[in-house]
Amino acid sequence: MAAPRANAIQIVRPPDNVKTDLPEKPKKDATQRLCRNVLIYGTCRFEQSCPYYHPPPGTDPLTAPSTAPVASPTKTSLSAHATPFASPETKGPSLSTISGLGAEHLAAPVFVPKTAMSDTSSSPAPLPSTTPVSTEWANAAPFSPPSDGMPSMQQHQQHPPLPQHQQHQHQHGIGYDEGLGFEPQSGMEGSMFMPPAQRRLPEYHMYTGPLPHLAPGRQPMHSFFIPDDTRRMIHSRQEATFANPGISQGLPAEVHVYHSLVPLGNPATMNNVSRMFHHPGPVYRATSTVDGNVYCLRRLEGYKLSNENAFAAVETWRQIRHANIVGLREAFTTKAFNDNSMVMVYDFHPESTTIAEEWLNPDAIAHRRQAGVPIPERIVWSYVIQIANALKAVHTAGLAVRCLDANKILITGKNRVRINGVGILDVLSFDKKTPMGLYQQEDLLNFGQLVMSLCADFFQPGHAQSVAQGLEYIGRAYSLDLKNLVGYLLGKPTALKTIDEVLRLAGPRILNELDALQAYNDTLESELGAEVENGRVARMLIKLGFINERPEFEMDPQWSESGDRYVLKLFRDYVFHQVSPDGKPVVDLSHVLTVLNKLDAGARSREKIMLVSRDSQSCLVVEYRDIYKCIESAYNELRNAGKAMRR
Repeated sequence: MAAPRANAIQIVRPPDNVKTDLPEKPKKDATQRLCRNVLIYGTCRFEQSCPYYHPPPGTDPLTAPSTAPVASPTKTSLSAHATPFASPETKGPSLSTISGLGAEHLAAPVFVPKTAMSDTSSSPAPLPSTTPVSTEWANAAPFSPPSDGMPSMQQHQQHPPLPQHQQHQHQHGIGYDEGLGFEPQSGMEGSMFMPPAQRRLPEYHMYTGPLPHLAPGRQPMHSFFIPDDTRRMIHSRQEATFANPGISQGLPAEVHVYHSLVPLGNPATMNNVSRMFHHPGPVYRATSTVDGNVYCLRRLEGYKLSNENAFAAVETWRQIRHANIVGLREAFTTKAFNDNSMVMVYDFHPESTTIAEEWLNPDAIAHRRQAGVPIPERIVWSYVIQIANALKAVHTAGLAVRCLDANKILITGKNRVRINGVGILDVLSFDKKTPMGLYQQEDLLNFGQLVMSLCADFFQPGHAQSVAQGLEYIGRAYSLDLKNLVGYLLGKPTALKTIDEVLRLAGPRILNELDALQAYNDTLESELGAEVENGRVARMLIKLGFINERPEFEMDPQWSESGDRYVLKLFRDYVFHQVSPDGKPVVDLSHVLTVLNKLDAGARSREKIMLVSRDSQSCLVVEYRDIYKCIESAYNELRNAGKAMRR
C-alpha cells in the first residue's frame, strides 16, 4: 500500500523572480567579522586558511572596522548570541523566519553585537556552537599578552583552532574572580566575545588596609606582609641583637650569669674616662644564662666598694619600669676583667643613638646653619614631654636622675627617647647627707640646658649672657610656650620649682603627643592583624605537609593516594607546581598566598577550581570547602592514629 501523499514534501525549484542570495550571506559575514582567535590570543595560527577577517599587523583588533549587521536588543527569549536571519520580505528576525532556517545557516558564525550588552535580569543563553566550550571561561582572568613578562594563571580550556593548554595568570597582590561582574571598559568595542570579569575580594580573607590617618599610598591596600620600612627596622634590630663578630680578645668568656660579650661603641674611645662618671666605662652586649635575653653591660673600671649601702639605691631603681627610662636590672662587682670593676646591667636597645650624636654633632649643626632651619619644634616638644614624663616618675619615687645629658639620652625609635645610665651616680657618689631635693633641682636645671642646646646650638652652659641670647633666639625661632618653659627651667632653684609645674606649662602640647602615640599604636595593631593571617597560612601548610606522601601508609588501603588524598595531592601541585605554557616553573608567591587564604576560609567558600593530574589525563572541578573538609578529615585521622600508638 502506498503512503499517503499528504505526508510527502514536494521539492520544487524556486521562482526566478525571487532573489536567493541568502546562502552567500554567511560567507559575506565571515569576511567582515573579526576572527575570534585575534581577540583572544592576539594572533591566528590559521590566518592563511581562516575565512574570517584579520586586521593588518600593528592595528588594534578592538578598533578594527567592521561592517557586520547590528542586532537591536529585544525582550524575547532568543539568545543575544544567536545568528540573525532576515528573509527577503523582512528586515529583522522573527519566529517564522527563524523556524525555517536551513542546514547551511546552522554552520554560520556566531553573531557578536557591536553594542554593549544591556544589564537585564535574565541570564544569557549558552553559545550555539557545536564545539564544546569549557565553563572555565566564566571565571577566567582577563587576557594578558605574553609581552608583559608576567606568567599566566593555569586554566584548562578548549578551543577548536588550538590544542588544550594551561595558563597561569600572575597578579601583583591578591585577588580572584567572584562571579561575573561585567563592566564596560574604555577603548573596548562590543566585538569582544567576553567582557572582563570584575576582580573583587571577599571580606573573610581581606588583609588590613591603610588606616584613615595615614597618607595615601603609604601602605598598600592589600598587603600580605608588614610595610617595608617596619620590616627593615625589625630586621636591622634583630641583626644588631644577635650578630656575632667573633671572639673578642681580652674579654672573659663569662661574667656572672652573662656570656658572649661583644663590645659596643667606638673601640678607639670606649676605654676613655667618662666626663660624667670619672671612670672608664666600656659597654658590652651579653646574653643571660637565666632567661636567654640580651642585655647591655656597662663596666666601670677601677671601682672599689667603700660602703655596702651604696647598692641600696639599685633595688629602688630596679622597681621603676618606665617607657622613657632604660631599665636597670642589677649591679654587681667582679674581678673577671682582672681588675676591680662594677657592672651595671641594663635593657638592651639595638640600633639606638643619642641626642648628641643625632642633633648636636658638628656636621648636623653645620647643616642646619647652612640651611637656616632649626630643629622642628614638633620634635623638640616631643623630647620635652617624654623626658618630663620620665622625671615625673623618678621624682615621685624619691630619686633623681643625676645624669640628664645629651650623651645619656638614647633615641631608640622614631622620636622615642629613653634616659640611660640611671643609678650609676647613686652608687659611685653615695652620700646620705645631701638631700634628694637638691639633686632633683639639678635635674630640672640640666633639663633646661638640654632643651636650650637643642633650640640654640650656640648655647654654652654656665654663661649668663649665653642664656639671655638663647632665650631671645628661641623667642624668634619658636613659640612663646617653649620660651617660657626654657626660662622656667633655667631659673633659680626654689621650693616651688617642680616637675609638676613643667608639665603644666607643656600641657597643651601633651595632647598632640598623645594623639601621635595612639595613631602609631593603631598602625602597629593593623600590621599585627596582617601577620595573624600569615599564621593561619602557616598552619594550613603544616597540615598539608603532614598528610601528603606518607610512606608508612602506602600499603594501607584506607590511606592510599586515592579519594580525598588524591584530591589533596592534586591541590598541592595546583599551589606549588604551576608551570607556564612553555613548560617553565612559575614561582608566584601571591598565587600561593591567595589560594591558601581561600582554602583557610573554605568552610564558607563555594568557589571552584580545576585540579589537573601531572599527566593531564584527568581533571577534577572541586570547591574550596570540599578541599577543606578533606584536609580536616585526613589530619584528624593522623591525630587519632598517633594517639592510638601512644596508648
